[in-house]
Amino acid sequence: MHKKKVLIGTGNEAKIIEIGKFLSLYGIESVSPRELGIDIDPDETGNTLEENALIKLRAYQEVAPGMFVIVDDAGLEIDALGGEPDIHVRRWKDKQTRMTDEEIIGYAMERLSGVPLERRSARFRSVAALAKPNGETEFAVGELSGFIMEKPADFRMPGFPFAPIFYISEWSMTLGEAHGLAPEKNSQRLSHREKALLKLIPTIQKES
Repeated sequence: MHKKKVLIGTGNEAKIIEIGKFLSLYGIESVSPRELGIDIDPDETGNTLEENALIKLRAYQEVAPGMFVIVDDAGLEIDALGGEPDIHVRRWKDKQTRMTDEEIIGYAMERLSGVPLERRSARFRSVAALAKPNGETEFAVGELSGFIMEKPADFRMPGFPFAPIFYISEWSMTLGEAHGLAPEKNSQRLSHREKALLKLIPTIQKES
């Protein structure tokens, strides 16, 4: 049987690469919206990660019927800030204006100025959603705990503003450093997004 490709429902090129690489580890081929001539930007008006993931999933289902579609929505909860920015990572400052990577990094440093390291704990939470060719949907959740560094690392990962400032103690490295490792050296270090995606892999493999 010919294996069906999975449409990665996002316009974020960095996320397309990340998800595509992860799916390929399990023999799953993926395709980006651009490759299919799709150019949409769903308005994420939900109040939770689950709601936003469903909004994006439905939007891509509509323009790519009969395909596997996978999307995700992720948020960051910083304990010292009462759980901010939660789902509002890109519009953290005023909940309306979209911020650049550097603006997000700078704002995080500003908000946490003077907060000691032991109180800078945080966690990423990702909700991945899968639409099967028959329209049925499935959701999965993944989390990753760490803390926000007092000073950003020198490197940057376009599309992932917290990569140089989110440190995972059990890995002894930042999220960005982990992403930079070769897959064979990183197989035991799953990000919040990868943990969620991993739970959907069996469904794709079984039905493709």
